[in-house]
Amino acid sequence: MSLLIGTLALTAIGGLCALLLGYAARHYTADSTSIVELINVRLPQTQCAQCGYPGCRPYAQAITEGDAINKCPPGGEALIRGLAELLGRAIVPLDVTYGESLPTRVAVIREAECIGCTLCAVACPVDAIIGAPQMMHSVISRDCTGCDLCLEPCPVDCIDMVQVDAVEITPLRLPRIGQDALDLIQYDCIHCGLCEPSCPRELAPQALFWHRAEPERLQELNLADCIECRLCDRVCPSNIPLTASFQAAKQHQRHLDLLAEEAQQAQARFERRERRINRVQAKVRTRPSKQDRQALIDGLRNKNQ
Repeated sequence: MSLLIGTLALTAIGGLCALLLGYAARHYTADSTSIVELINVRLPQTQCAQCGYPGCRPYAQAITEGDAINKCPPGGEALIRGLAELLGRAIVPLDVTYGESLPTRVAVIREAECIGCTLCAVACPVDAIIGAPQMMHSVISRDCTGCDLCLEPCPVDCIDMVQVDAVEITPLRLPRIGQDALDLIQYDCIHCGLCEPSCPRELAPQALFWHRAEPERLQELNLADCIECRLCDRVCPSNIPLTASFQAAKQHQRHLDLLAEEAQQAQARFERRERRINRVQAKVRTRPSKQDRQALIDGLRNKNQ
């Protein structure tokens, strides 16, 4: 009898462990695609290839696979700190073998000296240079990433890199991947639930507050539907500024969306440029050589004689 009871107990414990592991796998395992995107939006989107990868997103993918976080000179120390916090890694110095971190710069063409060779436009990884062959070229400053790749191919050295004031962006207060968001709470929530019946939109203010640093969870909880009426603030016995935390979370989400949009635009320009280069290279490969063209002309002449 005791053997049977022991067997049943072990079976029950094993089943419970399996359920807990399954729950943890569903709720606490970070999606690799979302991690790549979180890393990618933090990269400077210069597409300069100094890191050894053809663009920022390939480098983001490599980081998720274990590559170092200190190979991006344009991002510098600030990027390293941000990635270290996001991924829970140690902060390491910038690897200067990939280049030095410089102030934010954009390319400026001295238009009077431009000969319209188009070599700079071909080299630009984000199509920020416009101009027709044998005509003056110009740089679209808002799209220029300051990668310097247009300098070397210019045969008349008419391109300058001009320093611009970097736009100061408030750092995102996002939790480390896998870190419990409750660690970030600075107020003593007593889990009373009094705030929930007060919400006119039937949201869950208590859960929104707990997960205010988790953008994906906030989206699931419909934070965007919050009308910031402050009714939850009035009933909270702990005097927690719930509405203020929701406003900050919305601001962080808007900032994250803006970074993602900018990253997508830079990536799209980079991909368009790659497709254009591939088309040009395909034409060059299929174009007959000078010797072949001459042989073709000679053959036609012989037929006509």
